[in-house]
Amino acid sequence: MSASHGSGEESTIVSSGASDANNGAIARNQPSQQVDLAAAAEHLGLDRLAEEAAPAAASWSDVTLDTVLGARERIMPHLRRTPVLTSSALSHLTGCDLGLKAELFQRTGSFKARGALNAALLLSPEQRARGVITLSAGNHGIGLSFAASMVGTRAVIFMPHNAVPTKVEAIRAYGGEAHYAPSMEEIFPLMESYQREHGLTFVSPFSDPAIIAGQGTVGLEILEDVPDVETIVVPVGGGGLISGVALAVKSLRPDVRVVGVEPEGANIVKRSLESGKPEAAMTISTIADGLAAPFAGELSQAVIEHYVDDVVLVTDDEIVQALRLVLERAKVLVEPAGAASVAALLTGKAGVRTGGKTVAVLSGGNVDRAKLKTLL
Repeated sequence: MSASHGSGEESTIVSSGASDANNGAIARNQPSQQVDLAAAAEHLGLDRLAEEAAPAAASWSDVTLDTVLGARERIMPHLRRTPVLTSSALSHLTGCDLGLKAELFQRTGSFKARGALNAALLLSPEQRARGVITLSAGNHGIGLSFAASMVGTRAVIFMPHNAVPTKVEAIRAYGGEAHYAPSMEEIFPLMESYQREHGLTFVSPFSDPAIIAGQGTVGLEILEDVPDVETIVVPVGGGGLISGVALAVKSLRPDVRVVGVEPEGANIVKRSLESGKPEAAMTISTIADGLAAPFAGELSQAVIEHYVDDVVLVTDDEIVQALRLVLERAKVLVEPAGAASVAALLTGKAGVRTGGKTVAVLSGGNVDRAKLKTLL
C-alpha cells in the first residue's frame, strides 16, 4: 500500500545547524541564498539573474562522502530507514535478482524528506527566522514543508497550477504555503521574484549540497542491506537523488553501476549531459509529475557527469506498465515517478546483467487518487 502523510506526527527540532560544524555540515551563511543555475536562468530569459548566479562554477567535489555521512547522523533520528523489498515475479520479469528500495515508505511518502530535513537543520537562526522557498511539482514541496515544521520555520512552495491535488493537500497539512504558476516551465521567475521580495532562503529541489548529501543516505542503506549489489537503478527528475546515491555508492563501491531513468518527455538531465551544460526545458510532457524538472542544476549535473554510468529514457506507457506490475506483484502502490526505475528494467534499457543483483529505487508513493483510476 502507498505511504501516508499528515501533520499530526511532527514535533519541532530546536537544535541549530551551527552545532554541526564538525559533523559534515555544509555552511549556509547567506540570509537569502541565490539560485546558482545561471544556464537555466539564461534559457528562461532572466539575463540579470544569470549574471548574478554565475560567480563560481560548481564541482562534483563540492559534496563528499563525509557530508553524506554527516547528513545521516543529522537526519536519521527523525526519519525512517526504508526496506528493500523482494519479488520473485518481478525478478523473473526483469531477468535479474531484483530488490526494491521502498522510499515510498519514508516520512512524507518519498525520499525528499531526507535532503529537505538536512537542509533545514543547517539553516542559520537568521534564515530560520525568515523562512525557506522552493519550486516543486509536489514531493520536494511536501518534504520541505515537513522539514520546516520540524525546525519551526516558514515554507513557501511554488507549484504549477495543475499540481497533483493530494500533494498540495500534504504541503498544507505540514504548514507549507502553496503558490501557483501557469506551468512548470514558468515557475522559476515567479518564485525568484517572491524570494527577493521576502528575503527567503532558496532550497533547491536537487542542486544543493545539503539536498544531495541527504539523498545520498539512500545509497548508504542500499550498500548495507544489499552488500553484493551490482547495479542500482534510480528515477531522475532534476537529479538530486541520483547525485547523492551515486556519490555515496561510488565512493565506497566504485564497481557498482548506477543508472538513471528519465521520461522521454522530461529528459532534462540527459539533454544536459549531451550538451555539456545545464539546460532548461522549453516543454514538459510526462505522466510522471515527480520527474518533471524545469531545468538542470550546475552542481547536480557535475556530480552526475562524474559518477553516474548511464541515463536512459522510458516512455509514459512503459512507466504505467511498470506501476501496474509493481502493484500486482509486489503489492505496493508507487506513483508514476517511482515506477520509472522498474520500467527501465522491464524494457531492458537499464542494461543489467542477466541474473545480476540489482536494486531499483521506488522513489515515492504520492499518487493522485483521480489519476490512479485512469492508470489502473
